[in-house]
Amino acid sequence: MPNVPITEALKRLAALFLKEGFRLYAVGGMVRNPLLHYPVSDTDICSAMEPQRLMEFCAREGIAQIPKGLAYGTLELHVDGESFEHTTFRADRYGEGGAHKPEAVMFSKTPQEDAFRRDFTVNALYYDISEQVLIDPTGGLADLEKRVIRATSADASVILRDDGLRILRMVRFAGELGFSIEENTFRAAKENAAGLKDISPERVRDELKKILLCDERYGTYRYDPINDAAASKSPVLRALQTLEEIGALAVILPELMAARGMEQKTSHHRYDVLDHSFHACACAPASLTLRLAGLLHDTGKPEAWRKQGNMHAHELGSEIISREILTRLRFPNAVVDEVCTLVKNHMYDLNGDAREFKLRLKFSEIGRENAYKLISLREADVHGSGVLSGPIKTAEKWKGILSRMERDKVPQSYDDLACTGKEIMEWLNLPPSPRVGQIKQKLYEHCVRYPKDNKKETLKKLAGGMH
Repeated sequence: MPNVPITEALKRLAALFLKEGFRLYAVGGMVRNPLLHYPVSDTDICSAMEPQRLMEFCAREGIAQIPKGLAYGTLELHVDGESFEHTTFRADRYGEGGAHKPEAVMFSKTPQEDAFRRDFTVNALYYDISEQVLIDPTGGLADLEKRVIRATSADASVILRDDGLRILRMVRFAGELGFSIEENTFRAAKENAAGLKDISPERVRDELKKILLCDERYGTYRYDPINDAAASKSPVLRALQTLEEIGALAVILPELMAARGMEQKTSHHRYDVLDHSFHACACAPASLTLRLAGLLHDTGKPEAWRKQGNMHAHELGSEIISREILTRLRFPNAVVDEVCTLVKNHMYDLNGDAREFKLRLKFSEIGRENAYKLISLREADVHGSGVLSGPIKTAEKWKGILSRMERDKVPQSYDDLACTGKEIMEWLNLPPSPRVGQIKQKLYEHCVRYPKDNKKETLKKLAGGMH
């Protein structure tokens, strides 16, 4: 029997439901994860109590409630400082295409009826809270034993055709849980991948984020770029490969597909551009912006080759394409800007020839946090080539410079200068003008090189020599 985390608040809620004539069940991750010895973060519960009666019941019992989708039978309940998402047992009817929302909802009476409208068997496990009994209408326990993701319907196409988002959820669950995908479910995903075009960009974005960070969900895997055998087992790498295999990648990120089959110099790369992008993404630390940058950093290579017969300056095209992709998927502006900064600069000082002063200016320009992320992207890019491993020359050099910048208290922006534009105008008797900004920039660049000079009196003297 799973050690389902039934708190005193949930026990009290179940007792109130039972008094009302309804059994209350934990469902989904609350039941699945304890069986896998994974932590539980979901608080999904369900019963046959329909929404209107549930709202009246909560009002009578003093239970706070927040409607989350009454048409689909979902309310958020707050009991003794804890929150639970309750959904009434139901069956759904979907229209043509893969749109996420059902056209009609019919409330039902039992978990056995409810189970077959859910996506995968491992998510259709129910636990009767009062009786402490597990109910498995779709064979989810056997699939947990076999570590497979399988659709709840005997005809997997019914599940994946009705709601295209389930295809991305399938890939995500396989990555998070370390499961394989059952053959018929995989085939149905491939046949219905086009349904993803009907899913809103926001929902695609949210699932893509979880896929790119699936190895961190339960912390069951750590990437080792030096160990090829371990690298090949990366959940992120396998998830990206699966997205391509089922045709989902071509729907949600069509720009990436131009890189398939585009070979690179074997002295520097074992993989074509797309496989390299997959590996670089998987090699990156578990940060959303780094994983996105790893995946998108070479998107400009096909266009650069088409236009000029080589891949020189492909990072500029990659930045443009990355911005288009991330904007289309409605990523926040801060994420878009950070990823594009990393992509644009991922080829900077590739051979390690830049002087320390130039690097200090670059790191100050992009910000110290981005500079450290650029180091991580450089390492992921090189390790993701499949040819080189171990410490990266430029990365080690950059780390040393950044460490010295922190030690020397190098200003990170104009705001860190010990003077303002107004003071420069007063010192030099200047009116507001571009000249003031030019002098401030020169003072800033000087202090990046000589941080000990970042004192008001010293800057005043330096400014006088620049007038």
